[in-house]
Amino acid sequence: MAPQNQQPRRTQPQPLPGRGLNPVLCIIVALVLLGLLVGLAILITYLTLRPKTLVYTVEAASVQDFAIAKDDHISAKFNYVIKSYNPEKHVSVRYHSMRISTAHHNQSVAHKEISAFKQRPKNETRIETQLVSHNVALSKFNAKDLRAETTKGVIEMEVYITARVSYKTWIFRSRRRTLKGVCTPIMINVTANSLDGFQRVLCKTRL
Repeated sequence: MAPQNQQPRRTQPQPLPGRGLNPVLCIIVALVLLGLLVGLAILITYLTLRPKTLVYTVEAASVQDFAIAKDDHISAKFNYVIKSYNPEKHVSVRYHSMRISTAHHNQSVAHKEISAFKQRPKNETRIETQLVSHNVALSKFNAKDLRAETTKGVIEMEVYITARVSYKTWIFRSRRRTLKGVCTPIMINVTANSLDGFQRVLCKTRL
């Protein structure tokens, strides 16, 4: 009987048991990620709730058709060039509304509403506006004082800014807040309509 050739049995390699994730390492990674998220949330909250002060300046001012009637009523067209600067690097500002007014010794004589606009980080926005005063009654003191200043060729005015603003960084937006600015003294030459020769005035702002 012929011998039968038997094929040697091949042993199938057994897969090595997989290494499980180290629970200690997982906890460390999770804590690090959580710390980063918390830190980022704190940073974003700080930037939106405690932003840097917005910078406002009056770059130019002039007046046209300036007149004070015998009954102490004023009529004039006040032209202002105002510059707004957002000093933040990562936070934008949304102006939902803005009101600019001009006054003499705290008595408002003209105002204007400015359309809503957005200011990106490190952005300078130039606002050119004309405030028209039409037959506005003045106090006896202000009428007398303005007449005296007019004879000297220069009148002293004030500019007030009131705006509703909110701050945004990434997808986070702050609540609306009220911005107030006071720009004084605004020395305007009543003998010339030109904006030349005006000295820039830095405004005081607060939220």
